Amino acid sequence: MRIQIIGKQLLSNDKVSQTDLCLSTGLPSWKISRLFKRLEILGFIEVEKEPRFSRGRPRKLAKLTARGIEYFAGLLREADEGGNAQSRASKQPLATREGEFGG
Repeated sequence: MRIQIIGKQLLSNDKVSQTDLCLSTGLPSWKISRLFKRLEILGFIEVEKEPRFSRGRPRKLAKLTARGIEYFAGLLREADEGGNAQSRASKQPLATREGEFGG
């Protein structure tokens, strides 16, 4: 899931650019730009412009807030727990799983 990739990127780096997220998720820059705005409105990230000493538009860098760290850490923890539950179920004998559902 792409939101998990975004969460991992934000949690593992101090500051992340929109370009970094485009490359890691495969999403177009306009979607990442909208996502940055939404996450900023929700208070999950703070966005600042990178200082530039040459011509061109400065990059926008996102840094997680305490609320954002809590949200993305919880999201990734739930995904890990869900993945572990599925892997445990797949290791059980088929007859046991069928019996659980009355089959």
